[in-house]
Amino acid sequence: MFTVQRLQLPPSLYKCLGTTNVIESPQGGVQKRTHNVTRWRDADMVERWAASAWLLTEKHFRKVVGHRDLWALAIALGREHQPNASSSEKVA
Repeated sequence: MFTVQRLQLPPSLYKCLGTTNVIESPQGGVQKRTHNVTRWRDADMVERWAASAWLLTEKHFRKVVGHRDLWALAIALGREHQPNASSSEKVA
């Protein structure tokens, strides 16, 4: 929560990014779909079941609240350049 405030992101992103629900919800869906397996035969079986559970859980994902403001997060993290820097200033 404090990191979201320190990055000075738009308030529309606070509700989603200020909690751990984005991480915990998909993991809970995978746990729900794999909890009845009692004998994991090998690593390949674990990978197959985990991948299948993630794909089934993915169908229930919803849009991030404030998804239209994710550009601000990209700028704050240094992934994109700010849109106000024009290329004409660099040429002159």
